[in-house]
Amino acid sequence: MIDLSASLHPLSSLFTKASSDENLIPLLAAVREEDIQAKPKGTPKEGPILTPDQAYILRAAAIDACELIVQVARSLTVPASRNGESLQWINDITLPELDMWIWAVAKDRHDYRKLERFVQTDTVFF
Repeated sequence: MIDLSASLHPLSSLFTKASSDENLIPLLAAVREEDIQAKPKGTPKEGPILTPDQAYILRAAAIDACELIVQVARSLTVPASRNGESLQWINDITLPELDMWIWAVAKDRHDYRKLERFVQTDTVFF
């Protein structure tokens, strides 16, 4: 997640529910069986409509956050395996692999699917 509360750009006012610990803590918790999507997914709920500048800033922040995640993952000292499963992938993760993992988690968790998605009109990217 990207913390917008200290944003110099007025982005934090667009996602008012995101500043509440009551809303964030469950989303950051480990996945529970009931959070995994088991029924038809449906169309995501549209959130705030962004200007091109706001959308650009959020997309750039997401790219930067993913690069930092990969950097940290590659610097971690991880055991060779856990419960027989190799953990070497953590040190070898790439940006495209992280992107695929994020998309997989976001589409499968019921609580994530209920989150509003920002909208930018007049673009083919969303």
